[in-house]
Amino acid sequence: MVARLRGPGFARSVLVLAGGAAGAQLINTLVAPFLTRLYNPTQVGQLGLFLAFVQVAIIALSLRYEQAIVLPTSEAVAGRLAALALALVPITTLVAAGILAALIALGIAGYGTLPMVAVPLAVIGLAGYGVVGVLRYWLIRHDDYRTVSQVAIVQSIVRAASQVVLGLLNVGVVGLLVSDVLGRVLGLGSVIRRAWGTLSAAHGGATVGTRVVAREYWRFPVFGAPSSLLNAAAAALPVPLLAGAYGLPIAGQFALVQRVLGLPLSVVGTSVGDAMLGRMSEQARSDPAAALPLFRRLAVVLAAIGVPGAVLLALIGPDLFAFVFGEPWRDAGTVAALMAPWLVAAMIVSPLSRVALVYQGQGQKLIYDLLSLGAVAGSILGGSAAGLDAFETIRLLAWLQALAYAVYFVVLYRLVVAGSARLPRV
Repeated sequence: MVARLRGPGFARSVLVLAGGAAGAQLINTLVAPFLTRLYNPTQVGQLGLFLAFVQVAIIALSLRYEQAIVLPTSEAVAGRLAALALALVPITTLVAAGILAALIALGIAGYGTLPMVAVPLAVIGLAGYGVVGVLRYWLIRHDDYRTVSQVAIVQSIVRAASQVVLGLLNVGVVGLLVSDVLGRVLGLGSVIRRAWGTLSAAHGGATVGTRVVAREYWRFPVFGAPSSLLNAAAAALPVPLLAGAYGLPIAGQFALVQRVLGLPLSVVGTSVGDAMLGRMSEQARSDPAAALPLFRRLAVVLAAIGVPGAVLLALIGPDLFAFVFGEPWRDAGTVAALMAPWLVAAMIVSPLSRVALVYQGQGQKLIYDLLSLGAVAGSILGGSAAGLDAFETIRLLAWLQALAYAVYFVVLYRLVVAGSARLPRV
């Protein structure tokens, strides 16, 4: 039996991961008022374009095999999965770099405003993030939540400090890009040191081949990777689409909202979701009947967390953002208020989405991903074509995304009810 079944309870796992995620995102949020006075909306919009691409590219770095690491009962099988995931990182990184270079060269969706130095920076950031991402799941498998949390905090400190320093030096958008890459690669050494001993032992003792493992978990690259890419694209595309339809300044306002509201979404989504992944995986094998009550309880708790914050944003969003970030960013508060239905739906459903991994329901998840991507493209492109202003388009986007999340919740609930019939038995 793997170490995580003997480790700390679910509540403690959530608290440790939440502490790291909260610390990391709190640093990003606290530094934001300084950044909005060092960088203008256009520069923040350019960073948003870069992050939009990176956040989609990181999904494909290991073709989602890294997510399967926590599932096998056999440590050796998990080690083979980790080795396979790590081997894919350099290949997919180079492919992503070529795509980014083409976007910049062709000037698609505002990417022509990025300097070409963004390409080598993306290579460094993606490669580092890919390795950390694989080893992160290995550490979660072994209940080493403390290391995961510590690395997240160190990365945020480095990112925030370098953004402020380079902003004071008036480096411009290049400073924002360099800072993001530094934040992604820092902490790599400590993650490798913590994971290497158990990973090398597990991989060395494996009697099952890499091809066998790859075939056993084929749903992750075949369904999981495309589904996650669609999901990431739906989250990332608003910035480039808004930049193309309404200009970089409004895209920058939207990007600031994403950065600031990343605090509650990341704390709840990542910490609760990752801890839930470990607990659900155990229960699906040993006590399937306990999974549904856990799912219901978490849904209620997440709603209680998300609804008050969304109401607050809807009531005082513009004034709040103008006070905290400066008057030039009042429009970001308007954007945040309009996004309230979308944000509360994400707060509830995103952490629960780990259910799709436990029950290998990536095929069903594709329903939501297609709806979400359609909501983004349809609302922004359709709104622009229909003559809607940027705020009217964002309101339409928010309600369509909330509807897509509602459909996804039903899909997830049905997966839990169906039980763990499709779980691997290796």
